[in-house]
Amino acid sequence: MTGGDSEDRSDAKQRKKETRDLSRTNTVTREKRRKDAERVWRLNPVDRFEEHKSDLVKRDLAKRMNIIHRFEEFLLNERNSNLNENTESSHELLGVRDVVESDVEAFIENDLKPDDNMSNRTIDSRLARLRGFYEVLNRKNAFAGNPVTVPLEEFRVNHDLESDRPYIPFHRMQYFLNWLDQPFSRAAWLLGYKHGTRAGEVLNIDLRCLHIDHPVFWQTIDNHGVQLDPRIKDKPDTVLIYEGFNEGSEIPNEDTPGPETSGEVRGCGNKRNEKEGSVLPVDSELKTALIEWLLVRSSTYNLQINPLFVVGATDPRRIGSHAFRHRLWGGSKYSDSIQHFGDEEQLSECPACGGRVIEDNPSSGDKTGRRYRCRDCEQTHWRSIFWDTDLDTEQKVTFHQARHYFSSAHAPSNSQIHGGIIPDRIRKKRIRGDSENDGDTEDRVYIKSQYENYETDIREPYLNGIYKFDIYENPVPAVGEGWQE
Repeated sequence: MTGGDSEDRSDAKQRKKETRDLSRTNTVTREKRRKDAERVWRLNPVDRFEEHKSDLVKRDLAKRMNIIHRFEEFLLNERNSNLNENTESSHELLGVRDVVESDVEAFIENDLKPDDNMSNRTIDSRLARLRGFYEVLNRKNAFAGNPVTVPLEEFRVNHDLESDRPYIPFHRMQYFLNWLDQPFSRAAWLLGYKHGTRAGEVLNIDLRCLHIDHPVFWQTIDNHGVQLDPRIKDKPDTVLIYEGFNEGSEIPNEDTPGPETSGEVRGCGNKRNEKEGSVLPVDSELKTALIEWLLVRSSTYNLQINPLFVVGATDPRRIGSHAFRHRLWGGSKYSDSIQHFGDEEQLSECPACGGRVIEDNPSSGDKTGRRYRCRDCEQTHWRSIFWDTDLDTEQKVTFHQARHYFSSAHAPSNSQIHGGIIPDRIRKKRIRGDSENDGDTEDRVYIKSQYENYETDIREPYLNGIYKFDIYENPVPAVGEGWQE
């Protein structure tokens, strides 16, 4: 190439540049490149967002991605399931780009609010991160609008971000537990309220962790070939809560041990501090509820490890944490979900006389469980303790509330809530499964499970102190409570 040819080409490029129509938004080349980039963002918005934010501190990025993945899982599983049940639409959510505001609202109500670990302040921060995700998708032309903005604003208006867990009088808790009409929810809630167990601990209970002295139970474990865990084999009417392990841990199959059988990877962990797990007494109310559940529980012959709580009729499997929250909290098809309980308790008129009701303390009360008073007959009625969004103070109650309630009702300082008192050491260490290492040397060294007599040191004081909700007129008697062994 000669020097003249090079100069001619350079001059041609300069003339082309000078004659370009500057009013055009994009060049053809840039438009094509932009469309290619937009296509990648639209195909893989979550992955592209993670790459886009890769310069963030690792912990901050993990928080952002956790809520996005959680939202995506909710859309693909629970949200699609509910939409298919309640509408005739053939449209299925395929990902985060199919979202409208009602999907975000459902995510808040049915996934975030029922979560034991989510305070209102935490929900607010998670939604803010999710809103930021859609802001980036907008800038990358992968989404139009932001479906999180309005639900987040409404959440902030309708919820107190600073309040504590609600106070619930004993008679109101009794009313709720008597209102439950499904064996699953009765057994699940009572496991929480009778022992202060966490949701994850309940979900990890297997049939081999139960020892219920009743023909229904013996028939169930015989049909499934279940061998009782040695820790409860000689202790009728007890339940074993496994020792602590993390989410993703593999629990071995102890019913049929051997190299040809595998364990089960658990979807949620146990926070139990007792190294060998906790053997908990079962009273008559809980025993009756467990028997009722076993009578309708789907058989799990297809599983090597048989969980206590299962979901699915044709292919029964261990219920997961998301489905568990949905089942107890907001499932539209379940008659005894918490949202239904709250809906039934809305008071527009006095239930006694039909007169006008007013709030006794509409603004001064800093605790929930506030009351209505009828102008006409002067009767007082409690507001819904579980579900109400028009109050200034928080009404959120989750499964974890049972753990706090168990402690409050049985603490010596709060014995006015309930007549019985369970000794501190039994209540905290043996039943709730808290750490042993919060006392003096004597507590840490000498007060250990190997020095205890289970019947006299644990079962007897527990059964003497555990509250009764009077759910059943004729509960099945439990060992140590109303019959001879």
